[in-house]
Amino acid sequence: MTRHLLATTLILVLTSFRSLAADPPLSAGKPLAETPTDPPQKKLDPAHLKALTQAIGAKPGETKGKVHTLTLPREDLDVVNLDMGEIPTEAGLATTLHVFRCGCGKYYVVGDFCVTDYESNDVIDALRAGQFQIASVSPILLQEKPRILSIRFQGEGEIEHVTKTLKEAFRWIGENRTKRNPIKE
Repeated sequence: MTRHLLATTLILVLTSFRSLAADPPLSAGKPLAETPTDPPQKKLDPAHLKALTQAIGAKPGETKGKVHTLTLPREDLDVVNLDMGEIPTEAGLATTLHVFRCGCGKYYVVGDFCVTDYESNDVIDALRAGQFQIASVSPILLQEKPRILSIRFQGEGEIEHVTKTLKEAFRWIGENRTKRNPIKE
């Protein structure tokens, strides 16, 4: 029984090698079968970017190539570390958003929220409610007060959806967190 199983396996392996040898290698200089090309890249709409920037309270960002980047420094934080003392905002305490567009017109966002530990769950909940995916949550520093976390995420959708989701996430950060919400009637 064992010899029969070994012989069958050997025949299958040899047959698969023969079929591979019969196929020409990809580098043989022959063109590959036609593959559909990606649709042409849609340009970022300045009106959309302005609306997004205003909704989240950011300063105008910078566009390089196909990507628009918004950086929101966490100037509301006084971060202190046992070894380094006070850590300035310019040392990387900022939320960064990279916005770009695909050929179908959909907007994509790849970002990194800089949050305190007590803000993190609410920001994650807001992003996930908008169907954004969380890539990682990790500390930014060691032994700092307050604890600072990085929430890396990615999301997609029409600009209205992206704006709404990010606006809700920013509602839970910094001074926005302590603002009174209007009473809904």
